Amino acid sequence: MPAWSRGRVALAGDAAHATSFLSGHGSSVSLVGAYVLAGELATHADHGDAFAAYERRMRPFAERNQALATEGGTIVTPTTQEQLDARNAVVRDPQSGRKTASAEEGRAAHSALVLPDYAVAVRDGAPGRAGARR
Repeated sequence: MPAWSRGRVALAGDAAHATSFLSGHGSSVSLVGAYVLAGELATHADHGDAFAAYERRMRPFAERNQALATEGGTIVTPTTQEQLDARNAVVRDPQSGRKTASAEEGRAAHSALVLPDYAVAVRDGAPGRAGARR
């Protein structure tokens, strides 16, 4: 999607940044996106600024995870006997699977975003929460 928000509406999860089931990261990316969206809304007085900050922070992370769909697909949907045998060996004994470039990239993409500590920002009186402490 070219933009994840318009007016007072913002998309999250698969509606904004769906990853392929081949990436194995769909739920994780969606949860991270929801966390970031909520945090940006809590720390910005204006929803438009919050939506823009959410997209700036999340888009590179989402795109990196989306790119995994083209890598490692044969482990999920093998097309040759060799790929099927390799997949079955890993399913039977995950420790037997050799580290592959796509597996390493998957781990790197999955942890490519350091989550901000919005609780500290809110506690310290971020603009979106000024005077709203309970």
